[in-house]
Amino acid sequence: MKLSAKTEYGSLAMLHLAEHYPSGEPVQIRKVAADHDIPWRFLVQILLELKRAGLVTSTRGAAGGYRLARTPDAISLGEVFEALEGSDSTDTDQPPPTTGYRGALHSACRDAHTAQRERLRGISLTDLLECAAGRRAPMWYI
Repeated sequence: MKLSAKTEYGSLAMLHLAEHYPSGEPVQIRKVAADHDIPWRFLVQILLELKRAGLVTSTRGAAGGYRLARTPDAISLGEVFEALEGSDSTDTDQPPPTTGYRGALHSACRDAHTAQRERLRGISLTDLLECAAGRRAPMWYI
């Protein structure tokens, strides 16, 4: 699985917001960008997409910033990926073949993609924070 810069940056931003969720205070975009070496202007666009998806809320003003819209354990990595990449990144304009070698190959890839999406939906931001803090061993298998 290859992560686009957009998805990686969005996931890092969501984890940063999850870490600061208990404070109840909004986190400024520039702080997130600086802490994770993310281009500020790109992060603005990413957070707007996450806001449209209902994953974050924003507060205007000098003390404003972004917060998670729900608790970190109620937001999955799959939701973040879907908000930034779309619900099914394997869609094409033409239907996949259903027979022969190509049909078998496309079927296997579809099944793997479905399993991957389901697994990502089962990983919460809290799970990732615990893994990053060393409190939980990663078990990210499909």
